[in-house]
Amino acid sequence: MLLLLASTEIRLMPDKTMFVQLAIFIVVAIALNYLVFKPVLKILNLRHAKTKGDRAKIEDLTVKTDALIKEYETKIKQAKIEALQMKEAIRREGEAQGQKIVHESKQAALTQIEKIKSEIAFEGKKATASLEEQAKNLSRELAQKVLGRTIDKMH
Repeated sequence: MLLLLASTEIRLMPDKTMFVQLAIFIVVAIALNYLVFKPVLKILNLRHAKTKGDRAKIEDLTVKTDALIKEYETKIKQAKIEALQMKEAIRREGEAQGQKIVHESKQAALTQIEKIKSEIAFEGKKATASLEEQAKNLSRELAQKVLGRTIDKMH
């Protein structure tokens, strides 16, 4: 048993297998570094850069979109103002044309009234002259009948 105890002693000095294990570890570490770690880190860095770039693009597009929205809103407000101004101008023009038509109608009516008045006056004078002539003729006929003789025309 003693012999058994002597062979199971703890050795503090490394033996040959440790150097082999160390060499295998270094080879595996280098192989994993080139085959796994570097490609994975490269992919992660690319992904991070792309994400960062995409975020910057999104922020830039957001700023541009906000600017376009504000520009369109300004243009829409300006178009509404112009439309209201045009509407008001058309209303004023229509009102002016309406007043012009009313004025022209009044003038035409006054002209027509004056024409009718002159026609009435002319017809009145004509009728008065005709009635005077008829009165003269009737009075002459009456005088002739009363007197029983013919009377010459008097001026």
